[in-house]
Amino acid sequence: MSKKQVKNMNHPEQYPTDKKSLFDQFESQQFVDPIPMEDLKQELREEKQKHTTKTTSSSEKKYK
Repeated sequence: MSKKQVKNMNHPEQYPTDKKSLFDQFESQQFVDPIPMEDLKQELREEKQKHTTKTTSSSEKKYK
């Protein structure tokens, strides 16, 4: 991954973008911790499938 790609990953949702996030735009939001929604969705899917083996990782998808 190049430095530019890593810099673009500095988004609260942890996906590549060139746009500013709400956390960057508003001073009142600078002290709020973001929740990466894609990670949360994947965790919820995994919790529903309690008896299956985990075969995916959010890190693999993020840093491909």
